[in-house]
Order: sequence, then C-alpha cells, then structure tokens
Amino acid sequence: MKKILSLLLVAFLVCPAGDVFSAVAVEQKYERILTLDECIRLATNINYDVLINKESVLLAEQRMKEAKSLYFPTLDFNFNISRFSNDVATTINSHSLPAIIVLPDGNREYFYSTKLSLWQNIYNGGRTKATNKLAKLNYEKTQNNSEIKKNEVIGNVRINFYKNLATKEKIKVYKKYLKKNKSSVLKNKLEILQHQYEMDLLDFLALIGLELDAKIDIDGKFEAEKLDLNLQQCILWAYQFRPEIKTTQYQETMDNISVNLIYMEKFPTLMLGAAYDYLGDDTDQKEKDWYVSLNLNFPIFEGGAMFSRLKQNKIKARKSAIERSQIEEKIKLEVRKAYSEYEFWYGKVSKIKNVKVSSLEQELLNIDIKYNYMKSLIELGLAVGKQ
Repeated sequence: MKKILSLLLVAFLVCPAGDVFSAVAVEQKYERILTLDECIRLATNINYDVLINKESVLLAEQRMKEAKSLYFPTLDFNFNISRFSNDVATTINSHSLPAIIVLPDGNREYFYSTKLSLWQNIYNGGRTKATNKLAKLNYEKTQNNSEIKKNEVIGNVRINFYKNLATKEKIKVYKKYLKKNKSSVLKNKLEILQHQYEMDLLDFLALIGLELDAKIDIDGKFEAEKLDLNLQQCILWAYQFRPEIKTTQYQETMDNISVNLIYMEKFPTLMLGAAYDYLGDDTDQKEKDWYVSLNLNFPIFEGGAMFSRLKQNKIKARKSAIERSQIEEKIKLEVRKAYSEYEFWYGKVSKIKNVKVSSLEQELLNIDIKYNYMKSLIELGLAVGKQ
C-alpha cells in the first residue's frame, strides 16, 4: 500500500493529471517490458531447447574424457575371505568379480586372498587413438549442433518479436481510428487483434523460457536498412558459416574413422600385466605369489562378423557423403529464396517511406510491409549463418 501511495505522489508531482492513472496502470499491468536484446538474452539462457543442447555438449565432453582413460593402465585391488570344504581345488569365477579366486582342497574355517593387479595396453593397432579422435569429433559435432539450435531459437525470437510488435502497432492504429469513428466493426476487429496479441505473447513467453503467467510487454521499433549484399556473396558466406555444413563434415570424418577402426580389429593386441597375491588361512599358512606377463593376441576368425561390420561402416560413409551434398544444395536453395524475399520486401519498404498515409487500410498495410521486411532480413541472416 505504501508503494502505491508513493507512486501516486511521484506521479502527481512529475506528470500531468491525465497521465497519472495511466502510469499506475502500466506499472500494475506489466511486470517487465522487454526489448529485443533482452528477449534474446533470456532465450539463450533459459529456453528449454538451448538448455537441453548444452547438457548434450557436457555429456559429449565427459565421453571424450572417458576415451582418454584408455591411454592409462587399469589397476585393481581385490580382497576375498571364504569358508569351505573341498575335495579338489575350486575356482570362484563370476562376471561380477574382477578376478578369478582359487580355493585349494581341504577344509578351512577361513581363507583369505589379497590381489593387486595392473594391466597396460601397449599396442592395439591404433584403436585407442582412433577412439579418442572419434570422441573428440563427436564433442565438436555436438557443440556445432548446439550452435544450430541456438541460432534457430534466436531467429525465432527475432521473428516473433517483430510479429508481436507489428500486432501492437496495429492495435494503436485501430484505437486511433476508433476515436474518430465509433464503428462496431472497428471495435470488433480491435478486440480480435488484442486477443490475438495476448495469445501470441503466450507463445512468445514459452519461446524465451519465461513463466506463462508472467506479465510482460515488448518495446521496439522497425528499422529498415539496406544491406550491401549480393546473392553469390551470401551463398559463399553460407558455405563458410552455416553450422550444418560443419556437421556433415564431422559426420563424414567420423564414419571414415569408424571404417578404419574395423580394419584395426585385424591387428594384434599387446598388453603388459603384473600382479601380486597374498594368501592365508586359519592354519597360519601364508603364500605370496607374483607375476609379470606380456600378452600377445592375434585375432584370426570370428565367423565373418568383422567383414559385415566393415561393409556397414562403408555404407554409412557413402551415406554421409551423399547427405553432405544434399545439405549443400538445400542451403543454396534457402539462401536464394531468402535473398529474393529480402530484395522484394526492401523494395516495398523503400516505396512506402515517402508515401503519405491517408487511410486505415494503408497504415495496416505499411505495418505488414515493415514486418515482412524485418522477417525476410532475419531469415536471410539464418540462411547465411550470420545474425
């Protein structure tokens, strides 16, 4: 209550009497009035699609770190205590256990074993290096995809901002003409437009990531500027800056590495291992064992599965090359259409600059032209890959 009284007092001191209550109404009706830059900042921080893609980047980063662990040795420590009665020596072997445990023959109240083992991969045909390169490329590809989604969200924010701004301008025009002509037709059109504005603001709130019950309004203006562009320059920029081009390049490289990984399965694997065992039981018998082992494994035959996997990855590599060409042609088409739209609507904007407005229809048309120009400019930026 004190806040409202203070606001009224300030309003009476600095505003004409007629403006006081409108200032209070604006204060109560809207929690915040957003500019385009503020809307973009909010969307890039709290839009769900942007946040989901940021998490995907973090996941790909962790997978890259996981792949780096293949360069390091594996170190295991195992302790086991058992009670048994065996006629012959028995082994405890399970997928859940990191090591095979050997129990001797006889009876034991307790038998314990402690084992420390280490294995280091020395050579595996380059598979560790290729796996790390794949993980790094996947991380860069995921980053690139996140950038694609971010650009898409920013473009949608810009377009919807100017769409709502155009509707807001139309509402002002209708109100101006209603003061001159109390037509029921104009009143109905105004009410429909106001309802549309409210519905569009809900979609806009969802787009930028704010709560749907937030009371907001937008503030901005249409700025029609002629850009010094030509079609060929836009196409070259698109090939240089569009993240989709980089995504297909990443995928093509990853598929080629996958083919090489299959070839590497034919190479031998060389590993160096060492272990130390300490065994004991209730008879105070102690045993200490150790070993150092160099293990060489040659893959010879696995039923033809490797050749099938090789063909699968070669097919994926060819598919990626075709998809890259398809994306390039699609981008070229998008740039041509966006540039044509931009040229058309800039021509329309140029014609209405010095034309005197004399009717409601003309004012509404001018607003539509300005909005379509701004939309075409944003879509050209998206097609080229530069905001």
